[in-house]
This record gives sequence, structure tokens and C-alpha cells, in this order.
Amino acid sequence: MRFQVIHGAARSPVVWWSALAVLCAILVAPLFVVDVPPLLDYPNHLGRIFVLASLPQDGVLARFYAPHWSVIPNLALDIVGPPLIHLLPVHVAGRLLIAASVLLPVLGTVAYHSALGGRWWSFGVGLIAYNNCQLYGFLNFEISIGLALLLAASWLRWRETRPAWAIVAALIGAPVLFTCHIMGLIFFAALIGSTELFRLYRALPASRVENILRAAAERGAILALVLFVPVMLYALSALEQLHGDALFGTADKVGHFLAVFVNYSLPLDLTTAAMAIWLPVLCLLLRRGTIPGPAGIAMALLTVTYVAAPYSWKGTSGLDMRFAVMMAFMLFAGFLPGGLPNWSRFAIAIALGAAFTARMALLTTVWATHATDLADLRTVLAPVQPGQTVYVTMAGLQEVLPYWRDNPGWRRLSNGVRTDTHLGALVLIEHRAFWQGEFDFPSQQPIVTLEPFNTLARRAAMPHERGEALAADLCGFDYVLLTEADALPRLPTDRFRLLDQAGFAALYAVTKCAAK
Repeated sequence: MRFQVIHGAARSPVVWWSALAVLCAILVAPLFVVDVPPLLDYPNHLGRIFVLASLPQDGVLARFYAPHWSVIPNLALDIVGPPLIHLLPVHVAGRLLIAASVLLPVLGTVAYHSALGGRWWSFGVGLIAYNNCQLYGFLNFEISIGLALLLAASWLRWRETRPAWAIVAALIGAPVLFTCHIMGLIFFAALIGSTELFRLYRALPASRVENILRAAAERGAILALVLFVPVMLYALSALEQLHGDALFGTADKVGHFLAVFVNYSLPLDLTTAAMAIWLPVLCLLLRRGTIPGPAGIAMALLTVTYVAAPYSWKGTSGLDMRFAVMMAFMLFAGFLPGGLPNWSRFAIAIALGAAFTARMALLTTVWATHATDLADLRTVLAPVQPGQTVYVTMAGLQEVLPYWRDNPGWRRLSNGVRTDTHLGALVLIEHRAFWQGEFDFPSQQPIVTLEPFNTLARRAAMPHERGEALAADLCGFDYVLLTEADALPRLPTDRFRLLDQAGFAALYAVTKCAAK
């Protein structure tokens, strides 16, 4: 079946494509103002792919780590990143991966919306291109969400008119999604499953029962075929072997959903959330828009799953939050406004454009300011040599409450989440030295930490606040890197010798490894 075009396509395709190109250019512009953007987990991921690209030729890094490839549904960066690092400087390659994680969900949203018959509303997705998962550095997840939307768009367009194309694309795409991130596969399954359910529903009035049953069996078999390989891969993965100890976090699912819109200004974030949610709701109430059946079923399914999902399961944290991100993208992918007066369309465009401009201007300013912290960090790390070991510690939220209350916005998001926890990875990336925080979970990353460094890392697991560092056994570490040093007293001279301090960071030599 074909979906009705609700609000008319642009009269000139050139204008539409030009607008999309401008949107994408604005979204990647912040990547030019700083070489290590303040995305929480990103430095850690970049450190891992740097190691994978360097092994086994680099004898220094080979003392610390070894590759440990297996069936892992979380490998987008680990597969694409190392070849890029062989071709480009590490921080250029890293920013290309960030650009992919930002642009793929945007392009997927636009493609899905267009497949439903929409046109301009999907451009509002720019408001959530830098959503909470993106700013937390969950790049594999973001990449998989974008690919899932692109594949679902091809399913919408071709499933009835060119079924062979749609099925082949899905057969190839499903294992790719599993490899990138399992949540992207779940999103794709929800999208194409909803499409098949809707088409069966539309056929009910005009078909006999036996025909409906036959069609349901055929469509179900095709879906099973598409998902067969990923299911087999999951059965072989280490993730399947983990205990399913679900942890349910906050019961405030509404507030948790609003966290998707987190940026660096709470009033601006709440305004963005209000526009993204209430504009579609208002249009639906006024009968000035619609949610086509395939998108409606998917959105309902995602909502129910989000409400029921735990916060973490099988070692994956923020599980329910990821369903919230999917729901937020569907607000722009699945809703089609229509029949709006010209003045209201103009007003909506101005409002969305103003919010988008404000969010991007703020994010770019914050990232540019973050460069000062990076400069401080690099200054103090100058003495660190390849093969040495660095213990990273930082100012805790409770250790210096006034500092964090008045803290400049580039070190924390508007919901209080700090983004500097993994900056110690620059020790590994730029100095080829060991730090204790590298991600090496067997079910999630294809790398293993070798002894004696594995014991060292486990004994000094991240994150550690300054107070904990003072009591820690630091035997085996050459240095202590202290971040937020501008808010903390110096480390005691009986165990540590200050080598250099520059604003945000300070480096100490360990002179006595254990406290009395």
C-alpha cells in the first residue's frame, strides 16, 4: 500500500536537499572547535580502538592489552575505527565516528518520515541529534539507531512493490545491526514488525479468514528469516551467558524520558522537550496531523517496553533510557502534520529553528571552552613516557559541593551528569601509558587487559575521588593525575610530589605507594 502525503512535498527538491545538507553541516560544525569533544564515554572508546589499531606492532601497548574478538553485539566502533586510525590521525578518525553517530539517526529519521509520505517535519530531529545518549558517548547505540531507521525506511518503501529488494536489504542489515549494537536490532525488529502488523490489519475487512492466516504465516516467516542469523549470533555471544539480573531504577519514567533532551541548559532542554512532544499532540488533537499505522504501532510498542524495561540488565546500563531515545526519534520520524494554516507552519518553523539554533550555539560554545581543560591536561601530562602507569583521580560531587554548584557548564550536563570521567584515556592515546579505566568487559569489548596490569586496574577501578585516592594502594603506579585540581587542595607531600599543575589538571609522582 502507499501512504498518503499529508502535508505536501517541497515544490523544489533542490530546496529540500539543500536544507538537509545545511542541517547536517550545522550538526557536525562543533566537531571542528575541539579535537576531543566532551562526550562522557568517548575518550575510553577512542582509547580502545587506538589500541586495537596499534596491536600487535606496538610492543608497549602489547604489554598492557591483547585483542579478544568474539561474538559481541556492540562492535561498531571497534570494527570501523581501527582501519580509520591507520589512514588518519587518531583524533580526526574519532571525530569522523562521532559525526557518523550524529548524522545517521538524523538521516534515518528523515528517510523513514519520507517513506511514510512526510517531508519537512522530520528536520526537527536536529533538536535531539545531541540527545543524552549521544552526550554520554554511547556511539555504537546511536549508529545502530540510525541504521535501523534507514533499513526500516527501505522496508516501508519496497516491501510491497519490490519485496525481494526489501527482504535482501533486511537480511544483510539485521546481522550488521546486531554487530553494531543489539538495541539497534531490537528497534529495527519493532519497526518492520509493526509495518507487517499494520498491513495485516488493513487486509482484515477485505479478506477471508484463511487468507488472513496464510498472509500472517507468510509475513511471520519472512520476519523470522530476517531475524534468524542475529538470534543465532546472540546464542553464541557472551552476552547470552550473562545472568539476567535486572535492576529497576527510578519509577519516574516521565522524568527519565525528558532526560533524552538533556543538553547544557535546563530551561532550554525543557523548552525543547515541550515543543517536540506537545506540538504533535496538539496537532493530533486539532486533527491537523496523523501518525500512520506502522509508526503508531511501533511507538505504542516502544512506549510499553520503555515503561516495563529495567534500568540495567546483563551488564548494560541505561537500558530503559535507550528505548526513550527511540521514542524521541519516532516523534519526528512517525508524525505527519497536515492541513495547518500557513501562519502556523511558519510559526512552528521559526520556533523549532530558534530552539535548534540556541541548542547548537550553546553546545558549540561549551565545547570550545572545554578545549581549555584539554590544554591543561596535555600540559601536565608532558612528563609521562610510554610504558609508564598513571592513576587517575578527580573531584567528587560531594567533596567540593560549592565548586560543582557554581561549576562552569562544560564539565556537567543540565541533569548533573559529569562528562570528564574518562579524560584519563588521553594518557593511553597520546602517551601510550597505562591507566586503570579502560573498558574491557568480555561481553561488550574485544580487548583484554593483561597481567599484572589487569590486577592493577581492578585494584584501582574507576572512578576514584580524591579522598579515596589518598587511602588507595598505589603500588605499581608511577603517577597520579588529578582532575578538577583547581577545586581541590594539593595531595600530601609525604606520598606525592607535585610535578606540574595547570588549572584543571595536576600531575604528581608517587613517592610512597601505600598509606600507613
